[in-house]
Amino acid sequence: MLKTFICQMCGKEFESSANHATYCSDCRAERQRQRSKTYSDKVKNNIRTRTIGTSDICSECGKPYIVKSGSQKVCENCRRAYTNRRKQKTNKKYSIKTYDTVTAYLKKGEREKLKKICDEERISMSELINYGISLALKEIEEYNNERKNNDR
Repeated sequence: MLKTFICQMCGKEFESSANHATYCSDCRAERQRQRSKTYSDKVKNNIRTRTIGTSDICSECGKPYIVKSGSQKVCENCRRAYTNRRKQKTNKKYSIKTYDTVTAYLKKGEREKLKKICDEERISMSELINYGISLALKEIEEYNNERKNNDR
């Protein structure tokens, strides 16, 4: 499914099947050339580049660690907390744009029953609740239509 985006370099509209496209195809190629040139300039001038197996400093705890991948930013001890924090920010932004929040108060023990159903059906608690709400709204709509028809 194609989505429309605006290129951050040239400002042109373009379509892509990606979820977070940033550059049109022309600008993406130019951006890659710029990145390659920057990297080769660093290598020529002996400016430190991160390579696997070298040592770096963790941005979370400040301790040194051995780089195991090119995108690694933190040590193994801080990795899970760092990743969770990034995911929470992304999920929160998505949820705020996409969903309204509803607080549900359940009788004692009902939450565990719902969790069990969700595990068995392999769906999230939100999906189960949304499904239940949509069924209830359909029934209410049908009931109201019947009442209108009977009042005529």
